[in-house]
Amino acid sequence: MAKTVCEAKRIGEVKRRGRPSIEWHKDGVPQYYCCGYIDLSNDEPLEVCRNCADHIRHVQEDWEKWRSEEKTDGKMG
Repeated sequence: MAKTVCEAKRIGEVKRRGRPSIEWHKDGVPQYYCCGYIDLSNDEPLEVCRNCADHIRHVQEDWEKWRSEEKTDGKMG
């Protein structure tokens, strides 16, 4: 499921990992991302969440990377 351990939880900034979200499927396997937590002082994701590989902001780049790999491997029509 997750690609990394939740750093925000590990350092004690939050009690549990953020809400999970399935954003796309890679060869039939759901790709989970974390919605993270918001810093209420500025309505932005916590810095530790922004820097996480599992954060939902990485969906588009991960999907595009996978699609380009599929095209170069000749697996796509």
